[in-house]
Amino acid sequence: MHIFHPPQAVNGMLPENVFYIADSANQTVAEGFIVPTYHPFLFPERPVNLFLSIRSQGAGKDMLLGALLARVRQLHEQTANMRARAFAQVPQQDKAMLDFYIENGFDVNDRLDVIQISAPDARTGAPMGYEMNYVPFRSQAELMGFIQRMNTYRLNVIQPAMMQRYMSLPHFFALYLSRGGEIVGEIVFTGEGSAARLVGLYIVPNYRGRGLAKCLVATGMKILGDRGVTHVEADLIFGCDLQRQLATSCRATHIRTAYYYPGLNYD
Repeated sequence: MHIFHPPQAVNGMLPENVFYIADSANQTVAEGFIVPTYHPFLFPERPVNLFLSIRSQGAGKDMLLGALLARVRQLHEQTANMRARAFAQVPQQDKAMLDFYIENGFDVNDRLDVIQISAPDARTGAPMGYEMNYVPFRSQAELMGFIQRMNTYRLNVIQPAMMQRYMSLPHFFALYLSRGGEIVGEIVFTGEGSAARLVGLYIVPNYRGRGLAKCLVATGMKILGDRGVTHVEADLIFGCDLQRQLATSCRATHIRTAYYYPGLNYD
C-alpha cells in the first residue's frame, strides 16, 4: 500500500491536508483529511482545533491515521504558541471506530449531547440599554451575513442549504440583541408542531457574563410557547464550559449522546 495527496484542492481543502491510501492494484482503500479551525470563543484554553476524518473499511486505516497525525504536528508547529487539539467525530453507535481511536491514544473527554431545555430564570425582551428584534432575511446578503456571524462561534458550521431547511419549517425565527447599533448576540430556532430546536446562539465575548444569553433563550422560548411548543431541544458540546453553564441555567435534561469527539491535546 502507498499513500498520496490529490493533485489539487478538494472541496476547498489544501492538497497537503488530504490523504489517500492505495493498494498494490492502485485502488483507493482509505481516505482522510484535516480541517484546521480556530475557536477562541468556544475553547479559549485550547483555541486551535484540527478536525480529522478517516474513511476506511479497515485496510490502510493505521497508515492513514499515522499520516494525518504527522500532518497535525506540522500544523501545530505553525501555531506553537497556542494550545491545540486534534479531534474526530464518531457517531455514538460506531463502537469499532471509537475503539480504534482509543487504542491509538485518543481520549474521549468530549462529546455532543442532545438535551431538552426549559426557559431560564431571566427576563424576556431587551434589557435596559439594548434593542432586541427579529433578524431580517430580506436578501441573500442578509442571510449570508447571519450565517457568517453564527459560524464564527460554532464548532460545526451552518451551511446555506441547511439554513434553507431550517427556514422552511413553521417555527423558524432568529432574534438579535444590539447595543448602540452593534449586534452583540443572536439566537435561532426552528421546528414544527409541538417541538422545536435551538439551532444556534452566541454572545460577543465582551458582552458575556451579563445574562444576555439567558435573556435570548427566555424570549425565544416565550415566542415558541405562545405557538404551542412544549418540547425544545438543543445540542451541547460537553467540552465547552460556556455551553454547560447555560444548559444548567436552562435546567437541561440529557436525551442522548449523538457523537463522541475523541481527541489528542498538543501543548
